[in-house]
Amino acid sequence: MSATFQQRIIGLMYLFLAIAGFFTLRLGWLQLVQGRELAILATAYHTRAVYYRFGHGSEGRGTIFDRRLRPLTEGNLQPGLAVFATVGSNEEEYGRWLEILSNHTGLTPEEMVQRSRLRRPLPLKTPLPAGLELPHWIVPVEGDWDADGAFRRYTYGRNFACHVLGFVKTHSRAEGAEGLVVGQMGIEKAFDSHLRCPRPGVAAMVDAGDRLIGGLGYRHTFPVDRMPYVVLSLDAEIQGIVEETLDDYIQRGLVPPCGAVVVMDPHTGDILAMASRPVISGEKNHYNRATRKSDKVAMLPLASVAKLITAAAALEKDPALYHQWHDCPGSGEFNCVFGPHGQQDMARALANSCNTYFAELAAQVGARELLAMAKALGLGQKKDIGLPGWEVGAGSLPELPDLATRAGLANHFAMGGNKLEATPLQVAAMLSAIANGGWYVEPRLVLATGRGEIAEVTAPPPKRERVMSPTTAQLLARMMHLSVREGSAGHFDHAAYPYAAAQLAAKTGTSDAGLPPYGYQVRWNAGFFPWRNPRYVVVYMAEVPPGFSGVRREQIVAELVCKLAARD
Repeated sequence: MSATFQQRIIGLMYLFLAIAGFFTLRLGWLQLVQGRELAILATAYHTRAVYYRFGHGSEGRGTIFDRRLRPLTEGNLQPGLAVFATVGSNEEEYGRWLEILSNHTGLTPEEMVQRSRLRRPLPLKTPLPAGLELPHWIVPVEGDWDADGAFRRYTYGRNFACHVLGFVKTHSRAEGAEGLVVGQMGIEKAFDSHLRCPRPGVAAMVDAGDRLIGGLGYRHTFPVDRMPYVVLSLDAEIQGIVEETLDDYIQRGLVPPCGAVVVMDPHTGDILAMASRPVISGEKNHYNRATRKSDKVAMLPLASVAKLITAAAALEKDPALYHQWHDCPGSGEFNCVFGPHGQQDMARALANSCNTYFAELAAQVGARELLAMAKALGLGQKKDIGLPGWEVGAGSLPELPDLATRAGLANHFAMGGNKLEATPLQVAAMLSAIANGGWYVEPRLVLATGRGEIAEVTAPPPKRERVMSPTTAQLLARMMHLSVREGSAGHFDHAAYPYAAAQLAAKTGTSDAGLPPYGYQVRWNAGFFPWRNPRYVVVYMAEVPPGFSGVRREQIVAELVCKLAARD
């Protein structure tokens, strides 16, 4: 054998080895690296699915519940059918069954086939006869959809608690988003990764001829009883009362269109309702005015609600100050809008919202004590209630140099000047400390998270800290009730709202007009009831545009109080 021939044989051997090595590596790559993806593709090729819950493609979304485990998402389940038209087309009575379904769905056979191709169920407009045996390619399902069969995410509509729940957007895989259904605001955003899950549906394994593969049959793509959930402190009924009342007052022009309401349990800190207006509309109105300031106002002054801080600090420093009298001439170093008030003690001065009295009281208490009380009541601190960080504001507190003069003290702790800012959520927590006998309770919105079925919620004990004595809290409650019965917080028809007149303790506040950037004014009415044994804190805040007059802040709170009391 010649040397040349031997070289050719060796060359061919190397060539065959190289080819074999290439195919071995390729096979290993396909099996080890791309195996899962290829298996998914193969399964998808032989799978026909119909999804019966909200989602996009194969990606679904978990459930958000209220405190009583009423679903705030996908709560209006209705009967429907998952129809596998391509599988059924191989059956003898395929056409007859399409005609039967047409009578109960209002859809033509062509429309039903199209929905099947789009992996959508058929909503039933009339129920099927009892005892009707369906063929294997028609599977009963339940889902939340409208009359046209479009899936609905939110049980009570898009506007219900919209700034709390947020909203979602759908994406294609080509867009490179984190998922196919992505939370954009509120709880949907904050718990986006937790709520993301496979989409519940029914799947059929078929061969190349769309015939059901024997032994495999139909299976659920993801059991509903394994879906993730978030339980909120909101009470859907109370939230509905708040939103209905607020919208009614806005529509009748009794309050401005921009504002917020917070209802809180003073003993647990549970946020029972949180409404912000205007509602979210596309890319507009994303500001949750209950938890942060909006683009309409550069600041959220506490205004005369700050008098509660001053009164609390004074009573903690020296309880005898409760009986201190002071003469209000109505004008002078500090003016009173509704003065002169003449001789008055602390209770009467709070009822009259007297700037002169509280300017003197703030000077007696001192800057450090006032700031300490404001901080103890949660002001100047962002509250982690489970919403995305940018959706919750911290407010602000003046610094000691701002309080170095009598004018500085009076501006912030008698009149609630612009550097003493608070959100409605913070004001609700502050009032809870008074209503709760001196215990400050951290507000909370999220009670539980998990996966699977849930029968009851066991919330952790509230986080609380004593910030004032029970006596101070009781005196403040008594003074706030006097403010409703005979003072500035009682500007509503007591005969029309007798329960509120008898049981509400509240304090109003009105900022300076002309707040930047648009000249708005901030108005408050914050209270709790029943004043002797409080069950609810109610806070209303309005952003008042220039030229808007007659803000019925006292009346809207009185109406909410009466409606909540009637509910109990």
